Amino acid sequence: MRVLVTGGDGFIGQHLVEHLLDGGYEVTATMFGEASCGGTLSAAARAAAEWTQLDVRDADAVASVVHAARPRRIFHLAGFSSSAEASVRSRAALAVNGAGTLSLIEAVAQAPADVQAVVVAGSADSYGGGRGGPMGERTPLRPTSVYGATKAAQDVLARGAGAALGVRVVVARLFPLVGPGQRPVFVLPSFCRRALAIRRGTAEPRLAVGNLDVVRDFTDVRDGVRALTGISDLDGTPHMAYNVCSGIATKIRRLLEWVLERAEIEPEIVRDPSLVRRGEPEAIVGDPTRLRAATGWRAERDLRACVHATVDWVASSGAA
Repeated sequence: MRVLVTGGDGFIGQHLVEHLLDGGYEVTATMFGEASCGGTLSAAARAAAEWTQLDVRDADAVASVVHAARPRRIFHLAGFSSSAEASVRSRAALAVNGAGTLSLIEAVAQAPADVQAVVVAGSADSYGGGRGGPMGERTPLRPTSVYGATKAAQDVLARGAGAALGVRVVVARLFPLVGPGQRPVFVLPSFCRRALAIRRGTAEPRLAVGNLDVVRDFTDVRDGVRALTGISDLDGTPHMAYNVCSGIATKIRRLLEWVLERAEIEPEIVRDPSLVRRGEPEAIVGDPTRLRAATGWRAERDLRACVHATVDWVASSGAA
């Protein structure tokens, strides 16, 4: 089966491309910039996929890629994925996450091939902060950040345009996915990078941190891409949203403990108020019941082992 992965060169995208190729799919993947050898994608997998550059803000280019690829399924991952970056470039984030997604749905509606499903990578940030207990798909979208607002707009646009244009769209609301290959702008690889610098002796044995008591629902990215393919297989009601999450609350503090354990260091931990994000929700935990009932999926990989693997990847890849 032919599939198209937008943003295939990103953190989640590379894991998804590898997973799809292992499953026997023919993969066309897009990248925003020039081809890179970085990340987790093996050389064999990179060579097995067909790659093309794409800026989703260019509606004509989006239509051209969809027309040429003739996919049966599309996984739409291209977009801003960092809250910090979206807050700095808010208009660009809205153009990419919102209008770019709309251009893709419109292109699919006019595509010559029969696209069975478009799986859009949404975000738990669309929900905003926790309001007592795990959040299900019926929880209102009340984002509290620019990034969350752009992802909520993407969510509504994708499902609304899909319904209006006859395109089967499903939104995967991704809670934080972690693992090898993630950029250091995110908390886990940032911890890894700084811990390894301390271990090498190139940094003082002192680690400045933000609020370590923030609670999030983390899932290994390799479990996450299994969920995306499972969602694409569904024959049920279109225009649905599915939480991709473990349902388990984990403090940021625990991630740091596992990083330091793997790095075999005991630095001084110092709270730095400048690293505390303003308005950051104390807890974001999801309810995966709908996804489990529909696909049988559940998070299988151990989070501690995932953190250790991320430390090892940062150490071996030169990302430290």
